[in-house]
Amino acid sequence: MTGDFFRHRPGALSLVMLLTLACLYSLGFLSASMATLEVGPFFAGATRVITASIFLLAVAFVTGTGLVQGRRLWVMASVYGAISLSIPFLVLPWTLTYVSNTTAAIYYAVIPIKVLLLSRIFIGTPITTRKWAGFTLASVGIIILALAGVAGDTTILAAPMIQDSFDGELPIWIPHLICIMTAIFIAAGGVLFQMMPPASAVAITASAFVAGSMLAIPVALVTLPDVMPSLEGMGWILSSGILVSGCGMLVRGQLIQRENAVYTSTNGYIVPLITSLFGITILGESIGAVSVMAYMLVLGGLVLSRG
Repeated sequence: MTGDFFRHRPGALSLVMLLTLACLYSLGFLSASMATLEVGPFFAGATRVITASIFLLAVAFVTGTGLVQGRRLWVMASVYGAISLSIPFLVLPWTLTYVSNTTAAIYYAVIPIKVLLLSRIFIGTPITTRKWAGFTLASVGIIILALAGVAGDTTILAAPMIQDSFDGELPIWIPHLICIMTAIFIAAGGVLFQMMPPASAVAITASAFVAGSMLAIPVALVTLPDVMPSLEGMGWILSSGILVSGCGMLVRGQLIQRENAVYTSTNGYIVPLITSLFGITILGESIGAVSVMAYMLVLGGLVLSRG
């Protein structure tokens, strides 16, 4: 009966996929922070990519789709895997030792507008005056959030338990900038995925993670933890790799092919809300007025740009 419902209402299935993706992405921030507490940020990021690669390889061959074929697809999948998957996932846990989960999620919430701009550059998607206004409004929110973090707003810093474990002397603007850059890399990946020749989303995603793992494996070897993680730590590592990256990227790829990159990126509307809930209840993060104002500006920009 459920199958019949979605067959007659394809838009409903796309919406369910979009909401599922938003929940998985929110879990991604939480699992990155929790795994970092056990094994350090770079090993947590590296094992996320490697675990996702192994999981997706199994899915690709069990389903019979295999990996991509042809030089052009392999090159595009490799670039996608290295720049838009491996690098962001390797770096994100480190940024979360400086900035809160909610702050990172708000930075990532602007991905829809970044996708729109990149789509205009590489695909030719038209941008109206209203969309430019939305981009400007959302950018103001991001700038306010970043400046508040650099100024030392404690509600924007990482959870106290993480700060205590990874206290550094690095200027705070650097993690904020790098977090924003990883969001841009992910946005570029959505556009690149849409530009690829027709192929199975499973094959493309699995191939991309295999290529991305070539960067992750050396990082994992260099940053091996001194002790084995606990069962809870292993659970966070596996959930980060299998659920968030493996299943999440499969859903993302299929949704991009089903709708488009711009539609898929709108999960960023609600990811900060879910992420904030996780951050408050599990990590003990606080939400300040600056974060709320920044999110409202970003959300207003996103809504405006949809017109």
